[in-house]
Amino acid sequence: MCRVAGRLMSHGLGVLSTLMLAGCFAGPGETPTALLVGDGLWGEYVVSDARHPTALALAADGRVFYTEKDTGSIRVVAAGELLAEPFATVPVNSAGQRGLLGIALHPDFDDNGRVYAFYTRSDTGQATTDVRAVVDNRVVYFEADGNVAAGGEIFVASLPAGAGTTRIGGRIAFAADGTLLVTLGDLGDTTGAASPTAPVGKILRYNDDGSIPADNPTADSPVYARGLRDPRGLCVDPASGVPLMIDRNADGHYEEINRVLPGRDFGWPAVVGIADSPEELEYAATHADYADPLRQTGTNNLGLVGGSFNPSTRYGPNVQLNYFYGERHTRRVRYSAMNTARDGFTSNALFAHYFPSDITDVAFTPAGTLYVACEDAVLRVVPTP
Repeated sequence: MCRVAGRLMSHGLGVLSTLMLAGCFAGPGETPTALLVGDGLWGEYVVSDARHPTALALAADGRVFYTEKDTGSIRVVAAGELLAEPFATVPVNSAGQRGLLGIALHPDFDDNGRVYAFYTRSDTGQATTDVRAVVDNRVVYFEADGNVAAGGEIFVASLPAGAGTTRIGGRIAFAADGTLLVTLGDLGDTTGAASPTAPVGKILRYNDDGSIPADNPTADSPVYARGLRDPRGLCVDPASGVPLMIDRNADGHYEEINRVLPGRDFGWPAVVGIADSPEELEYAATHADYADPLRQTGTNNLGLVGGSFNPSTRYGPNVQLNYFYGERHTRRVRYSAMNTARDGFTSNALFAHYFPSDITDVAFTPAGTLYVACEDAVLRVVPTP
């Protein structure tokens, strides 16, 4: 802790928290001082000069993998240090919201070393912002050889890219049964989002090799759930095995946290948030697979993002197995307790705030440490001893 902060400790945390909004100033090449981000909680910098990280994947051996949206690089933090050589780099089209957007470790990562990623592929063979230079959105995996990939990407699935550069989605996660869940936004195609067959506006489900699971809702189709606009978070409840998904509606409208079961219809564009208008209630009544979100925000555009379940009591017994997520624009992390049936929330509370820039993802290690990715940094949250 810097000397000024140390002197202010004796004057109360109110003064200190004001000082620590941006940390103490660090010299060139120095790691900034930890931030006070909550009552007895500190945000320690893991990477202080990150280049637009979009998603985190945390290994049981302590390594942190994260994706860089614009460079197409998967980076690795090992033994607390950002490694100079990327794990892998893909030829990414990063126009608008396109880019390297999702990452997940295979459930058997310790044995097979597979790191999965979702990205928008450039047709130039290198990173570009040219809107026209695009092949597809795709899911691939790499096999680790230590802290670098053993070879090139191994193809899993190709998804449309479209002409637009917004509402991409791109979050991926492994389900409890080992299948791979992939979110794809509507890419501006609201008709496609409502279609039961078009891939846009969907949660898609694959086997780990890209084949279609035999028990998907529709035979020979990867579509698992529909009616999404702009999914920004995906994770699986370890207690129930059911995924939760964040969907972002149009600016100034509701954002949703949804519980994902096979065949569900989340209503976009006919329903925004919880069905409550006459038109929305009619849609819900005439579509048996429609499901209201577990929670909707107000109309203040918080930018919900990420999502991860707390596996441990490191931050106290009352928040174990609670659902944590980020608020991108307020730079806060909140958490929600679930009911006994694990099909609804019973409370929602602030966990941490004062992060240095907009939050892009949150994730827990298997041992229970929370990591937070921001636009220009990656931090871990630690309790005061």
